[in-house]
Amino acid sequence: MAQPVLEPPAARVPPVPRAVRQWGRAAVCASVGVLVLVLSLAGCMSSSRTDTDYRNKVANSAEVVRSSIETARLLVRAAKNGKSPGPYTSRTLSQLESAVDSVVTQFGSVQPPTQEASQLRDDVISLLDEVQSALSQLRIAARQGLLQDLPRMAEPLPGLSERLRRFQELVPT
Repeated sequence: MAQPVLEPPAARVPPVPRAVRQWGRAAVCASVGVLVLVLSLAGCMSSSRTDTDYRNKVANSAEVVRSSIETARLLVRAAKNGKSPGPYTSRTLSQLESAVDSVVTQFGSVQPPTQEASQLRDDVISLLDEVQSALSQLRIAARQGLLQDLPRMAEPLPGLSERLRRFQELVPT
């Protein structure tokens, strides 16, 4: 008679706390929103023949990047309150950084139509570089498990967001 094969009992996985599940859903929705904005922006980046068209591209780029910054701010706040685990925080910051990188690449490829637009481009590229650096520092700290340092490291984000808002206002709504 064959002996029954004994398998070790399956490890019980503790349930995910409700607050983490809810935050996870909100962050996923925010990440999807950023992705949709990036993809829609990618379709909008062709050459600019007028200053007005170029300002529209600046405003659209600023909007997408500002959305990434605001999502990062929410994420840092959640991590500070223990509602966003380290791996999730790191992964989401990486996605936000990638979204900004995509905008920088798209925007950087647009030829400014005038000297005035060239100056505007320089200002925007400089600001986008600052955003990339800030998000990169946050991602690295999160990967290293330094979640307690994120709030201090995120202090420049509100100022960057405000500066981007001003670029968004180049085009009246």
